[in-house]
Amino acid sequence: MQQQPGDEYLDAIYELESNGLPATTSALAEQLGVAQASVSEMLRRLAERGMVAYEPYRPARLTEEGRQRGAQLARRHRLWETFLANYLGIEWTRVFKEACQLEHATSDLVMQRLDEFLDHPSVCPHGLPIPDPDGNVPERDLIPLTKLNVGQRGEISFIASYEGDVLSYLDSLGLVPGTNITLEARAPFDGPVSICIGDELRVLGRKLAELVQVSPSNTSNEDHPPGEPV
Repeated sequence: MQQQPGDEYLDAIYELESNGLPATTSALAEQLGVAQASVSEMLRRLAERGMVAYEPYRPARLTEEGRQRGAQLARRHRLWETFLANYLGIEWTRVFKEACQLEHATSDLVMQRLDEFLDHPSVCPHGLPIPDPDGNVPERDLIPLTKLNVGQRGEISFIASYEGDVLSYLDSLGLVPGTNITLEARAPFDGPVSICIGDELRVLGRKLAELVQVSPSNTSNEDHPPGEPV
């Protein structure tokens, strides 16, 4: 797959959409480290190519063609993230930017061999699914942590952010993909939420907690006391 102009934008939009976030001009400018005027110009070009649906002052959306291209780019990116984290020991909070440097300079053959070397992983270190060679990803029933019912359990699937400070802070709290948590309390008026990891309690601001996407369980602590497996 040869690199094409605007691929980094398609990749960024795909990543934002994967996280359930709007691909606004400001969000793309921040993620790509460019001026908003540059983003607007490239989005217009991509719209002319049929890759995105774009109107000024509204979030960009990938067309079906753009989504296929974005999925191919995401596959490369997330495979490199997995390699960097699992084999080079780079923290999962830092692999996003490093993988950005590698994905556009990788041939189809290298991608095939990398996938085989990694034994065909299904998710990246952030917990996002890795598209298959045809660009398909499995459907997952996920909700923000804040949407759990009080007492309900869930497993963290991914964090809807690539900001190093955000990921490092959540990592320090033990809120990482694969962790089982229970929502203990939700303060009113958009107040913080209290989360239990095993026997340890964590308190998290509502805005930050909304970035934590979980696979909910149908059981609660009333059905299973703390320490008892679900």
